[in-house]
Amino acid sequence: MPQSGQTQRSHKRSFNVNAMHLLLVLLYWEGVNTETTFSQMTNDSDTTLRTIVHKGQSHATVEVLEILKPQRIELLCNLTDIPSKPSNITGFWRKDGGEIENSQQTIYRHNEHYILKRIFNIQESDLGNYSCIFGKEEQFTFVLKVPAIKDKRDRPIVSYVGDSVVLECGLKREPNTWVWYKTNGTDKELINATADPTHYKIHLDKNITKLTLLNLTLEDSGKYTCSAVFDIKPTESHLDLKVLSFTEPLKPFMIIAVEVVILVTLILLYERQSQKRKGSTGTTENGLYEHTPTQEENITEDGGTTTRQRKVEH
Repeated sequence: MPQSGQTQRSHKRSFNVNAMHLLLVLLYWEGVNTETTFSQMTNDSDTTLRTIVHKGQSHATVEVLEILKPQRIELLCNLTDIPSKPSNITGFWRKDGGEIENSQQTIYRHNEHYILKRIFNIQESDLGNYSCIFGKEEQFTFVLKVPAIKDKRDRPIVSYVGDSVVLECGLKREPNTWVWYKTNGTDKELINATADPTHYKIHLDKNITKLTLLNLTLEDSGKYTCSAVFDIKPTESHLDLKVLSFTEPLKPFMIIAVEVVILVTLILLYERQSQKRKGSTGTTENGLYEHTPTQEENITEDGGTTTRQRKVEH
């Protein structure tokens, strides 16, 4: 009886091992024959593993990684199914187009796979584009960056003197905090809503922030910066505000009106001059033009005047 129980346990262990082996084979087959990206934590809890599996050499693959805090990260590139199937190839890493020192190595084929991996210690200055190169061709690129603020505006926000306006920024990730600045060239002035509550109000809602400006003046026009603060570095977005007076929209019409007045005045002056020229020339009864002498023409050289008579023929 004990021998029978031991046999059952042995068969059970064998079944579990076979089932686990089958599961690993299925996962391995799926990873080799599809292009996938995944991430997991390595044995070192401070190191994040990022892996790309790519089939063939038809095109380069890009994966964007959002980095929120300084960390150790392992980047792994797995190239499969090279048509010539060489026994080994040369691989190395680039950062922002420049080769990383001491990163070149010989990669041997193992079960039709060529694997290149490296651990990087990512601080603020280490953010950028990391590419793994197999042979002479770039195959994979990891873009390491802080989350970008969405809804960036290409046109300024327009409001009027005395009104209120709301400036808004948001992103998918929740930052540690939000900060607002008013930018003047290269200088940034921190906006403190607590110190000036009658003019500023700041609303924070996890991944969204709103800045309300009250009782606008012309001096409020300018560029405003919202900054989402993460552990590794802040990410920023800029908004342009243009404050107009209520007479500003009327300026184009006023300019047109002035141009019309000037044009009409010029036309009237031209017509008046034309009438004067026509008045100095008359016609006789038989249709002949007759010149009417002016006062200057009637004055002789010695200062006297002459009287001219006109003979009219019947």
